[in-house]
Amino acid sequence: MVFCSKCGCENTDSEDKCKICGEFLVKEEYFSSKTYENFEDIFTDNNLKALDKLTIDGYNTVIKNIEDMGHDHLEKYYQNINRRNLTILDKIKALTLCYCEINYKSSGAELGSYSFNSINIDDRLDEANQISTLIHELSHHLFSEIFEQVLMYLWGCEKSDAIEALAWFTLIGSPLTQLTNEYCAHTCEGRFVPHGYQNYGSFNNILINEFDAEKDQDAIGLGLIFGNTIAQDILTILENFIDYDLRDEIKQQFKRDFRYPPKYDQILLESKEYLPDEIKIENMKFILKGGYEAAKNKEMKEILDTFKDNFANINTDWSKSH
Repeated sequence: MVFCSKCGCENTDSEDKCKICGEFLVKEEYFSSKTYENFEDIFTDNNLKALDKLTIDGYNTVIKNIEDMGHDHLEKYYQNINRRNLTILDKIKALTLCYCEINYKSSGAELGSYSFNSINIDDRLDEANQISTLIHELSHHLFSEIFEQVLMYLWGCEKSDAIEALAWFTLIGSPLTQLTNEYCAHTCEGRFVPHGYQNYGSFNNILINEFDAEKDQDAIGLGLIFGNTIAQDILTILENFIDYDLRDEIKQQFKRDFRYPPKYDQILLESKEYLPDEIKIENMKFILKGGYEAAKNKEMKEILDTFKDNFANINTDWSKSH
């Protein structure tokens, strides 16, 4: 039996939602004692077949669990500090640290970057730019987290460095998934910054350098719609933490830090197109199976091992702070 975390009702393990209140159920096997530490154990026929078993209810269970993770870590964080003394930047940092590491840099043209559960941000930026950059890079992390936890859910295993390495390999494996990821992050960032301060610069760089706008038009269109669709799920998570009052504080910070008027040309890149649930799930399956099949290639072992080592180093530091 699976007990609902909201109302306590008993449900059978074949159900994804509580039969009484409709809450998504996090099943025991989602956090089972099974752990994949080696890629050889991951690449099995059963695991490949399991990728086809993803449903919208299972996917929504993953989204709810990621949200719950943030609440749990944030609650622990706030137990030891005085919230009244926090700036808006402090609050966004606290939320970000619930999910990944933050490191600071003081050179290079990039405002920030994300890889291997770690955000690098330039601390020379004013507070408004640090806030928007953190939200952008946190969205990249949550994009990866969704794919990781879908694998955990389908395979009934705990998170491991190998699982994270496989998900990362999958998401950086093609220019289209990179474009999708970047558009998703810009969309999430744009939700929380004032109207007219949206910036799709890094998305445009991938678009210009990796694609032929005419020849690849259909692929680009699909990538944008899928990225926008996943962005709505990430926003479902983030809006539990960045509420109306916090958004208003962000607007006030932008007014203090920016002396130039807003520009509205980038808003034209925003989209209202979303995929229906069944098509979203089919796209998830397609991406996961494509990454899985590519990763099975023996020539990829060195790359996967490097990714795994990188995650191990970051995760060790993150676990010490949590």
